[in-house]
Amino acid sequence: MGEQLDIKGEWFFEVEGGAVIGPLSNFITSAGMLLLAQTVSNLPSPYLVVGDDLASGETITEVIRKPVSTIVVSGNQIRFRTQLLQNEGNGNHSKAAIFIGGTNVTGTGTMLNLLSQPWSKTSNTILTVETRITITATV
Repeated sequence: MGEQLDIKGEWFFEVEGGAVIGPLSNFITSAGMLLLAQTVSNLPSPYLVVGDDLASGETITEVIRKPVSTIVVSGNQIRFRTQLLQNEGNGNHSKAAIFIGGTNVTGTGTMLNLLSQPWSKTSNTILTVETRITITATV
């Protein structure tokens, strides 16, 4: 948990007869990182999913699911923002996740990002939940 997202580019040249030269050093350009961030932001049907389970690993037992309200791309960073209104998501929770390709039906979509951290929301409070994904490159 708590991994940093890194993207690594490698170049190889294979000479006729089987000799391979590489990996050769290179880098992902700023424009390339922006393109990758925009691609992630355009993934279909993002949903915020809230869970109360304590299971380890990439699992979540859903208690609420809501479409992401806003997606903002700023350079190589994507922000998924969702507002929980006064009557939504109240109580103590242990997980939150962003699912891609989801619907309002529990269990649909693919988990993109998972937070395993206790947090709470009280009634009569509007809470904005923001997930930030930053794409960086290693050389």
